[in-house]
Amino acid sequence: MKKLLSFLCMLPIIATAQDSKTFTRDKEFYIRGNTAVVGNNILSKDSEKPFNDLEKINDEFKMRYVDIDDDQSTWSSSSAHLALREGAKVVYAGLYWSGTYHGERSGKRLKDGQVYHKKLDDRAHDIRTVKLKLPSGTYENIQGSLIYDGEDATHNSISSRAPYACMADVTALMQGSINGQVTVANVSASQGEIIGGSSAGWLLYVVYEDETQPLQYVTTFHGFEFVNKKAVEVDFGNFQSSEKGELETAITIGALEGDVTLGRDEIGIFDPKTKVFVTLDNSVRASSNFFNSTITINDKRATNRVPNSLNTLGFDLAKIKIPTAQNTIIANSTGGVKMRFKTRSDRFFLFFTAFQTTISERYYKEKNNTSVASTEQVVTEQLPNKMMTNQQVAIAVPPDPDEPKPVYVAPEVVNKELASLLEKPSLKVENIGAGYYVVTNVFSNATNAENWMAILATKGLEPQMFFRPDNNYFYVFVDAGMNAAALYKKLEEVRTMPDLKESWMLKINLD
Repeated sequence: MKKLLSFLCMLPIIATAQDSKTFTRDKEFYIRGNTAVVGNNILSKDSEKPFNDLEKINDEFKMRYVDIDDDQSTWSSSSAHLALREGAKVVYAGLYWSGTYHGERSGKRLKDGQVYHKKLDDRAHDIRTVKLKLPSGTYENIQGSLIYDGEDATHNSISSRAPYACMADVTALMQGSINGQVTVANVSASQGEIIGGSSAGWLLYVVYEDETQPLQYVTTFHGFEFVNKKAVEVDFGNFQSSEKGELETAITIGALEGDVTLGRDEIGIFDPKTKVFVTLDNSVRASSNFFNSTITINDKRATNRVPNSLNTLGFDLAKIKIPTAQNTIIANSTGGVKMRFKTRSDRFFLFFTAFQTTISERYYKEKNNTSVASTEQVVTEQLPNKMMTNQQVAIAVPPDPDEPKPVYVAPEVVNKELASLLEKPSLKVENIGAGYYVVTNVFSNATNAENWMAILATKGLEPQMFFRPDNNYFYVFVDAGMNAAALYKKLEEVRTMPDLKESWMLKINLD
């Protein structure tokens, strides 16, 4: 009978909109810094002791709440250690929690010689409310937002588990000294036995600024995808990876129901050259059994938790680097990555994923200054208007309304570096002539811009500047005109000078 039930549990499920929630982007960051993630399971075989048997799955036990504190106001609690470098500044912290919550208690029953599962109690708690305790404080009540609730799912295989996921932005609480044990309490789930086994857990995803780290693009996605026979794909975009050097790329995932002994589940990254998905793995996550009821950071098990179970019985949390050998798949100057989550045996619920990679300095400036910090090659003529300085603020001479407007001519040969910008519209900047500008830096203060111009003059350059009213920044440039082919050669020369290798070209008022 157990084999029959296992077979029925593995039959394909056609998910409807009510049976899943499509993954969507939640947050995006362009920072000099990094990310950290901690978390723990909230259901286990024992309420306090770690569970380390790597041959068992949650179907085999009457699951019960983990509860490590002595607080009478909590019915479940577990903790994990957060460690950021001293001086790091948290810019975002997202708390996620998820569980299977068909009812407060469920059990197996025997009727007419057959085993079936029966809900013994209805839900007893609000799934959107949990408690968070940071190292230096007491419990804070957290009211989260509902991402998904499967209690009313149309398919019985989902409604009989009633999985859910919630999240809360807790950035405001994560200021100051935050290193140490983070405890989350009152995550709700079904105790006892349900079809497929009950599981639950939480994760805290932190994005932080740190001057010792490279420039990073970070994005978070959440939803609730039931990964069964049909693969789930997530596209990460809105970035440009570094033009040169080795990239540092990582993904983070949170999922339920990845049993340790049931394999054939995987994460793949799309290789645009071969048009196939390359599966990811490391020493603690096999390519054919990636979701294996563990909490891991890169190729290590995260054991600084209470309880520090090696087998988290259906809760998966992982941050994994894309290996160097596969770095060619995410190439330099790449602007998008596709990931695929797939299983042929062990079904799982995916509720969180995040992606990060190192980005170019020009792209970082573009995103943080809302300018097109890149280059473009075209066939043009001499810029009609020069810059003039008035009361320490650079002001452009307005274009002559009777002068013919320059005509954009598409290039016959496009430099690879410029290709990504060719179809983009030019910037619109008031009181400045149309053309292409070789920009060396941007400043929020006119005096700082003029000091920079003095430095450039000592290098034999002829710096000028203009002001953008839409973002209140001063742009220092060393050449401009309508002959972008010649300007690009100038740009290459400028980049060979000390402190100017990140110079770029702007296309202005040409649309």
